[in-house]
Amino acid sequence: MAKIVLSIVAAVFMALVPLNVALGMEGTGLSVQGTGQAKLAPDEASLSLSVITDGRSAQEVQAENARKMQAVTEAVKGLGVEDRFIRTSNLSMQPRYDYKNGERKLKGYTATNTLRIEVKDLSKLGRIIDRALNAGANKVDSLEFGLQAPERLQQLALKKAVADARSKAEVIAAALGKSIVGLRQVSEENSGYMSRSYSMPMLAAAKADNGAAVETPVSPGELELSATVHIEFILSE
Repeated sequence: MAKIVLSIVAAVFMALVPLNVALGMEGTGLSVQGTGQAKLAPDEASLSLSVITDGRSAQEVQAENARKMQAVTEAVKGLGVEDRFIRTSNLSMQPRYDYKNGERKLKGYTATNTLRIEVKDLSKLGRIIDRALNAGANKVDSLEFGLQAPERLQQLALKKAVADARSKAEVIAAALGKSIVGLRQVSEENSGYMSRSYSMPMLAAAKADNGAAVETPVSPGELELSATVHIEFILSE
């Protein structure tokens, strides 16, 4: 990613600075900081959902949980999600106890099977959630939106940051009666791309007034990234 960032910054400078001017020229320096913000709509989502089953017998609980999870998996695949985008992220079996008069008595077992689903077509996300819930999933743990090519967002932010630095430098240079003739030094601050996450302990399919199921609405919004560059320009004498 560092090589990508440097190549982006260099390409922008090639467009903003005359080609016959090289880095490292002698002359009066002008240090400027530029910032840029970019937004893009996400084009993928990572969905985590679970099948939680309670019962008295460990064997029965495990079998019922496996049956429901198989139904959930098949329902998700039926909407076009490929096997490689479906994986088990947690599988557990825990005993449940009753406590009375200082004594612990085995009450039964709880089995939890959590599935992680990568959704590449956001138009299907609401249906995937609904189908999974209808097939037996009873908990949506999290939903995270992201970009399949996050470098696109970073490129946009860096280009805006460089343009901002150039604009500031030109204003200052003009006020001094000078012009920009080259570049001495360039650096950029690390700007991390952040996905958008939602924590959802429980999500049920929406119901219309007539009782018919309605597709769960999901609004991904936009993802935002800020970039900062530090540039030392060279001014004319």
